[in-house]
Amino acid sequence: MLQRVMHVHSGPEGASIEGVRMNEAVSKLAFLGRRRRVYRRIVALSGAEPGDRVLDVGCSGGYLARLLAGVVTPSGRVTGVDPSDTAIAYARRRGPDNCTFAVGVAQDLDFPDGTFDVVTSTLAVHHVPEEVRPIALAEMYRVTRPGGRLLIADFRPSRLHPGPSSGMRHSEVDVLEDMMAEAGFRVEARGDLPLLRHVSAVRTDGP
Repeated sequence: MLQRVMHVHSGPEGASIEGVRMNEAVSKLAFLGRRRRVYRRIVALSGAEPGDRVLDVGCSGGYLARLLAGVVTPSGRVTGVDPSDTAIAYARRRGPDNCTFAVGVAQDLDFPDGTFDVVTSTLAVHHVPEEVRPIALAEMYRVTRPGGRLLIADFRPSRLHPGPSSGMRHSEVDVLEDMMAEAGFRVEARGDLPLLRHVSAVRTDGP
């Protein structure tokens, strides 16, 4: 239901949300006025601090990236990546000076190894095709510095979003944790927020 309302476009590299303004409006309604509080909690759970370099994978219109940018100031920077040209254009118009945005996909991140202190991905992993999700997690690991942090949050099952046509049941957090561990991350915490389930991890030095 939410996918139809938000004009989700599916392609060979994954799904992207083209109706960015509609997505923003629907998100506000879906969280029942709690979106800012929930996303501020995501920022806190990410561990982002002043001076950090942060990557937000699947940033859509840049809402989370803007909140992260406020935390990492004055010397930190946030980069948002999304497959939708429309979303990136929207994010660029609204981003603060310490935010940059680029078109890209999770399974092919165009950044050097160990670039970021923190990587986040919210409401995006279920859009990545099932067969390349392990590659996407490996890419997130690659661009995270040793000791850096990863936070992923996605839908919990609900009447509005009962389970995906994309092949990932949001309730199976163990599947996501396994992929994170296989990529090299050490899972440290998991929990629930309104509408969302989150997992946080640290990059270890192992392969």
